[in-house]
Amino acid sequence: MQITIHQAKSVTKPIAYSFLFAALTALGAWVEVPMFPVPMTMQTCAVLLSGALLGARWGALSQIIYVLGGLFLPIYAGGAMGISTLFGATGGYLLSFPIAAFLTGISLRNITIETSLYTLFLRVFAVSLVIMVLGTIWLQVALNLSLIQAISFGFVPFIIGDVIKCMIVVAIVKADKWISTHKPNLF
Repeated sequence: MQITIHQAKSVTKPIAYSFLFAALTALGAWVEVPMFPVPMTMQTCAVLLSGALLGARWGALSQIIYVLGGLFLPIYAGGAMGISTLFGATGGYLLSFPIAAFLTGISLRNITIETSLYTLFLRVFAVSLVIMVLGTIWLQVALNLSLIQAISFGFVPFIIGDVIKCMIVVAIVKADKWISTHKPNLF
């Protein structure tokens, strides 16, 4: 009986954090710059943070929870929800979220306090590009756009925003590593 209770306790916390990061992603959807056909949101920042802070497996779970939650709750960008949104023009971005969280967790798995900001940024930005590429490909197919049109609508407008979001993620990851290394007595 002890083993069962211990095992339940060992997964309770990561599952709770996964739900927390799903909620953070939903909140990120509310921070929106309306653009057509794809709005700019803070969701990708939450996606990347989920993988960076929770690790590959739990970060991906948080995004699976978010994507599935959007089928029943208005938590996608602009308050959208449902299967039609998930498989609509922005579906590629949404479906890439669990992949991106997983890849972020993998790419940042062995970082230390000594890992340079440059290295962290390159790793996080590379995963951000995965979201943009998958989303752009999906957008091209969903809206029957040329490749140039898809890149113009679904990739180029997001580069500067994603650089800023990646810098935020890197700053948080670096702070997390510093705190976990130094363990200051805050209270």
